[in-house]
Order: sequence, then C-alpha cells, then structure tokens
Amino acid sequence: MGSEGAAARTGRLVQARSLKSAASTLLLLLFSTSTALAATVSRGARVAPAKFSTAQYGLMFSVPHGATYCPLPKDWVGSDHGTTVFFERPRRCLGAGYPSSGRGFEPQNLARLELFYSYWMDEDEPPDPPCNRVGRVTFLGKQRPICKKLWHGLIILTVEARYFTDIEVEADFSLITKPKRLSGDLITFRAMARSFRTCSAIWHDSNHKQKDFTTGRGPLCPPDSRWF
Repeated sequence: MGSEGAAARTGRLVQARSLKSAASTLLLLLFSTSTALAATVSRGARVAPAKFSTAQYGLMFSVPHGATYCPLPKDWVGSDHGTTVFFERPRRCLGAGYPSSGRGFEPQNLARLELFYSYWMDEDEPPDPPCNRVGRVTFLGKQRPICKKLWHGLIILTVEARYFTDIEVEADFSLITKPKRLSGDLITFRAMARSFRTCSAIWHDSNHKQKDFTTGRGPLCPPDSRWF
C-alpha cells in the first residue's frame, strides 16, 4: 500500500509532539487564517469518497452520501493528520497548513466534520479544558463522552479516543454546525462515529531492500477507501 522506512516513521513521531496542542486551537485559528491561505490558488470542493482510510494511522470511517471535501493543493507539503468533511459545500477551497487537517475554505461557518489524529507521546502537555458533557456516542468501539463548545455562533461537539496501530494514536472527531442544523447533523455525526474502525496496511520498500511489513490492527484498510 506504500513504502516507508523505520527512520521516516520515527521522524513522524517527533513531529507529532507539538501537533496535538496545535489541534486544540485549530478550530479557532481557521477563523483568522483564510487571508494567508488564500495565497494558494483556490480550488473547488469535490464530492467525498464513500470511505476514508489512512494507512499510516490505521483508521477508516464511512462518509455520508453527498458530503464534500477540499482537496489538498498539488504543491502542498505536510503530514497526514486528518481531514475535513463538509455538509455544506464550500464556495471556495483555499490552501492548507502543515497538518492535512488544516484546510482553508470559505465561508468559514459551514457545517462540517473535522478529524485530527496524531501519535500520542505521553509527554507533559497543557491539560485539556474541562469537558462540557452533553451526551455519549460509540466511537472506536466504546461509548465515549461528547464535549460541547460554542464559538462565533457555531456549536462544536467533540469525541476523542486513543487506539493502537504500531504505536498509540489519539483521534479527535468533531461536528461543527449551526443551531438550526444541530438535530439533523447530530444524527449523522453519531452514525459516522460508530463507523470508525482500525485497519491495517501492508508497506512495500520501493527499493526492494527490505521485506514487506504490516502496520495497524484489524483487517486491511478497504481497497475502495481513500485518504483525502
């Protein structure tokens, strides 16, 4: 499914140290970064594939019919750390930050789902803010609390979990929506959260110097799924 050496994977562990803290503020930063991201040529949103998977992080989920996403620019340089799936189609897709989860788009108040994941380093980090629990949802096989935030008239509901691939990973899955859309979007959010599964991937050395190896847990990531 890909080629990646041990050194490259170790490098990604180092990169992940600061990304979890960055993810906690990503939703706030998106409201102030559109001008900078607009320097990249804008693109149109595309209809999202029916299934998402990441071979590097051994994770997959089902995507609702008719949802859209903003493709990463062809000249994008960064690292796989998640994606954004839109219920309301963006008028414009802009650039992206270093983590793939940091997509630029307009307008900024669109109803959407955001997924961020990174290797969990178990290091000293600022504590997470208190969770305003508003319910529970099945996510990666267990019932977990849904935490609520309000931001600029939007409702943000987040569930998080840790799971294992070849190392521990933390995943945050969020619904960002408007009050008038909440009841319907919450149904889809719950259904998508239940669809999350771990999966495995076979890696090939393009130089044929190492044997193939497998990462992740569970069945192979579906061949009809895509990372986007």
